[in-house]
Amino acid sequence: MNPSHIFANPGRTKLALVSRGVALPEGLSRPSRWLSQVNAVETVVDILLPSAHFATVPVGQPYTQASPIVLHEQDGKAWLLCDGERLDVELMPAPKYYCQNTRAGARMGSFSSLHDRLLMLNPLLGCGFFARENQACHYCQYDSLLNEAVPPLRDPLELVEVVRAALSERDIDTVYLYNAYAPGDDAGLARLVPVLALLRRHLGHRQIALETVAPHDVSVINELYAAGLDIFICNLELNDADAFARICPGKEAHGGQAAIRAALHRAVNVFRQGAVVSHLIPGLEPLDSTKDGMEWLVQHGVVPLLVPFRPLPGTQLAHQQPPKLDDIEQALLHLYSLLASSGLPTHRLRDMGRVMTPMEGRVLAGEKGALRDHLGDLVTTSTGRWVAGWMDKFQRRLRVQRVDGDTRKT
Repeated sequence: MNPSHIFANPGRTKLALVSRGVALPEGLSRPSRWLSQVNAVETVVDILLPSAHFATVPVGQPYTQASPIVLHEQDGKAWLLCDGERLDVELMPAPKYYCQNTRAGARMGSFSSLHDRLLMLNPLLGCGFFARENQACHYCQYDSLLNEAVPPLRDPLELVEVVRAALSERDIDTVYLYNAYAPGDDAGLARLVPVLALLRRHLGHRQIALETVAPHDVSVINELYAAGLDIFICNLELNDADAFARICPGKEAHGGQAAIRAALHRAVNVFRQGAVVSHLIPGLEPLDSTKDGMEWLVQHGVVPLLVPFRPLPGTQLAHQQPPKLDDIEQALLHLYSLLASSGLPTHRLRDMGRVMTPMEGRVLAGEKGALRDHLGDLVTTSTGRWVAGWMDKFQRRLRVQRVDGDTRKT
């Protein structure tokens, strides 16, 4: 096989899959068995590569129909074709619990998705940016029929029901929550504090991650940590200030990049090293600007995560071309180099099929191994994850104290 072929390097294969998706000219024999939705928005299929790398791959979108990779499936066996080469892969069935209803009557698969050992939950019904004219991010389509300026919070017990149903099917490593925008100095985060505490009781040693809009009142970040949050994610999105203001008008009006940087600064001083993350979107600004953003984040103790731009239908950027795969690969190699020299741990970003994790950057760089960093095999075993979770709990008790009702890092 040509060394430059997409299938010649598993890192490059996953990069192409999560960035371009796959075309399905023949469809799937049992679509309901394989297809699911992520973020209640994109239709995806979970694919396990021969190298054991896991990818959550978009399908059924206009941009995926033009993908250079074609997925074929027959009688449960699957393979990919691209430029005359074939790669046999494994399709992972969608969880059965998706079809179950909560006691309140909500279909569990409508506000959650399980990909390998990553459980994604949407505790809010919509994003407040969509309730305001010209405030939604131009790449996003997370609207809701129930959308309000203050999006309703789902009954926390429904989230627990989903967690229990998912655990009955599969070992979960990380639960990933989304906090869409709500007005107020805390961006709606304060009402998630008791939700996190409740989920922590049911999740034991497993990681809990939260992706959020930046709050003005950063003291709520301490409360999130004390309640049991392990990973704090606040997205810079674009390093270029003008591009950010144009593409993320709601976030710009809610404090802009200054608010995001302030939230990340507070989080770095609260959470354990390597547990503060920020997304950048290659393809919406010049590549050099994205690299500058990565460098700033790493210098300030934040782990960058690259989410290549995908032109979702129904958004203002639906007709914009996705970035070149070579450009994304350059960005990922630069990110790997930055992290390798920084000493920042990257082991928390694991089992993430929708994006290339920093740990997988070493595969692009030509090094052997799958999801590993300097902790070696520890975090990839059930015992290792239990030990890591116990250490998180112990560190939380050491770091947190209550002083006059305010939670501070000691």
